[in-house]
Amino acid sequence: MSADSTSALGAAGYARPQPMPAPAPGAAASQAVAPLADKPQPTVALPEKAELTIDPQERQRDLRETIARLNEKMRDNGRALAFSVDEALNRTVITVTNSETGKVIRQIPDEAMLRVAHNLEDVKGLMQDERI
Repeated sequence: MSADSTSALGAAGYARPQPMPAPAPGAAASQAVAPLADKPQPTVALPEKAELTIDPQERQRDLRETIARLNEKMRDNGRALAFSVDEALNRTVITVTNSETGKVIRQIPDEAMLRVAHNLEDVKGLMQDERI
């Protein structure tokens, strides 16, 4: 910085930073901080790893019961929704029908997507000896 720029800073109300004063010789010892190693460290007890056991047959039975109750509720409320599970894909299928004609208005996933997924499962079965 030139002398002109430092005088301009002083004229604008900016002050130069001043160095920190050195501590008194006896004050440093009284303000010393004890190292963390001297203090006892808290211990944290971790829980044992939980073992989860899921029975696939029980899970399928629960899913079928839930779908049956849901379909019953839909019928009781006058809704034309039906829920099911595609066994080959293990995916939920939702069908919206016209309550007067019984014609399917919409299916999620739609029929074409289900056919594609079934064909992919068949091809996968040709490439491997087991299902993933």
